[in-house]
Amino acid sequence: MSEAAAPASSALALSGVYKGYGSTQVLEDCTMSVNPGDFYVVSGAPSSGKSVLLRIVLGLEPADAGSVYLGGKDVTSKGPQERHVGYVPQSFALFPNKSVRENILYPMRLDKVGKVEMQETLGRVCDLLAIEDLLDKRPDQLSGGQKQRTAIARGLAKQTDFFVLDDPLVGLDFKLRERLIDDLKATRSALGVTFLYSTSDSLESLLLASRVGVLANGGISEEGDLDQVYDSPQAASAMQALGFPSANLIDGGVRSVGSSKMCSTVLGEVEVSGDVAPGPVLVGIRSEHVQVGMAREGAVARTAKLLFTEDVGGSEILYLEVDGVPMSTVLGSESAALAAIGSGSVDIAVDPSSFVLFDPVSRTRVGQGVQHG
Repeated sequence: MSEAAAPASSALALSGVYKGYGSTQVLEDCTMSVNPGDFYVVSGAPSSGKSVLLRIVLGLEPADAGSVYLGGKDVTSKGPQERHVGYVPQSFALFPNKSVRENILYPMRLDKVGKVEMQETLGRVCDLLAIEDLLDKRPDQLSGGQKQRTAIARGLAKQTDFFVLDDPLVGLDFKLRERLIDDLKATRSALGVTFLYSTSDSLESLLLASRVGVLANGGISEEGDLDQVYDSPQAASAMQALGFPSANLIDGGVRSVGSSKMCSTVLGEVEVSGDVAPGPVLVGIRSEHVQVGMAREGAVARTAKLLFTEDVGGSEILYLEVDGVPMSTVLGSESAALAAIGSGSVDIAVDPSSFVLFDPVSRTRVGQGVQHG
């Protein structure tokens, strides 16, 4: 179990947190750190334990072991009211018989906030989320996006500098999510506060996060600045969680050839470097690094079977198969390469530098392809 004390400067730190239900272990030695002012996104697959982690942060559930720190103070044994954390739940959870105004004011009334301060806060959050014209409506008179804006406004009305948002955009259509993503980024910036946000959607992670933590196998497998984790993932789970579409993970094998090491996959053989021993490896290749059409010098090239395509608005995902191994790539909808694709097969290529090698057991990074030419 991790025993590291929380940095005094951190907005939130979890140290060696465990949580299980019966024989099912959900969190295991989970450790993470959120800095003040972060838009920190916990990215993980469905049922990976994201909501459980957030409920422990909020004090809604106790950890079986480990410590929770807020603002450098140990709050592990403190209840929700003592933690002073704003909360936007996954469901709207709006009172159907109350107006938008009363829904937003309700938690402030529970906290016994003064009337003047309540009205000032109401005006501030409604202005930020552009819902001033909805204040006298009931939830059944609102669209899905208006309900979500109201739920977010209610969570942000809490007098605090730390907010937890549990996958608040789940179930909304793409265009609405896109608008609310812009709203959330602008709101966090305007308030100058810290957001801890969870999602299983890789696109949300990429668009929202300043820092990210990837939750896998009960713990944070990797955390750091978004660009750092995306460009140089140290765990296979991080490479797969951060990408749209998800990165290709394929089997490979490393062998020694003189002083060099070579890695073979269904795409071909490339030279690799790093602390990688001969034997099986897991090879990660981002979908956008799978080229379509004529291969660049030094790239490995194959002809892939085209299974089907998916229009995702401005881009087209191509789902492929190479010797029975599924892969994907993504092209712009106006791409000349896309226009030239026929039915049945497609020529693809990958630069060796796009090969990222992971240990197949620990799934940690051990090497990378070497680019020649």
